[in-house]
This record gives sequence, C-alpha cells and structure tokens, in this order.
Amino acid sequence: MRNPECFGFPFGCVAVVCAASVAGLLGSARHHGFSLAALAFVVLVAGAVTSLAAAAGTGLIAWSVHSGFTVGGLGELEFTPETGVAAAVFCGATLVGAAYRGRWVQRATTIATTVVKDPPTFKVSTFRTPSI
Repeated sequence: MRNPECFGFPFGCVAVVCAASVAGLLGSARHHGFSLAALAFVVLVAGAVTSLAAAAGTGLIAWSVHSGFTVGGLGELEFTPETGVAAAVFCGATLVGAAYRGRWVQRATTIATTVVKDPPTFKVSTFRTPSI
C-alpha cells in the first residue's frame, strides 16, 4: 500500500530514529555496520512505499543520523570515507526501493486495466420455484 505523498517523509524520519535507536542498543557504537544495515533497510522500505522525493529525504536523514551519531558520537556530521560509503548505500537503497515500487505499480496498473477491459461475467441461472 502506498502512503500519501505528504506522509512519506515524516514516516521515514520516525522510522530512521527508531531504527537508529535499536541499532544503538545493539552496539552500533562499536560496530557501525549494525546502524548502516538498519538504516539502509528503512531507506529501502521508504523507497518502496513512498515517493522518490520522500525516500531521498529519508535517505538524507538516515545519512545524517549515521554520520552524526554513529560515526561521530557528538552529533556533528563527519565527512570520512566511511560516511561516503554510507551515502552510497543509502542512495542505492533509495533507487532500488523506487525501482521496486515502479514494478509494483506497473503490475497493479496492468491488473486494474485488464479487469476494467474485460470485467468478470457471472451467469445468473433462472429462478425455479419448488414444486409442491
């Protein structure tokens, strides 16, 4: 189900904060891959269920959270090779999610147009009265 355009970005931001919090509890301060994987999954899902703009915004917020709170522990953005890899991962997740959404929308449109062109017909049998 596709979210309305106006709610995709806020849902993505909330999901990023929740995923980063859970990854932080699992030890992403020592193992940055936990945070990267969790946030990449959120961005992928955002790309699949929202608009491309909302998914790109979610990816930007995910990169900011990963760069500022996982790699740089003080909330300051870090521009390192590790955060560059994270930016590439989030960009790829956005594009893969959008491509998946495009295929899903295309399949749904094909099904809908087929049903409209050839609506199912039901043969109604004649009504019989019981003989007494």
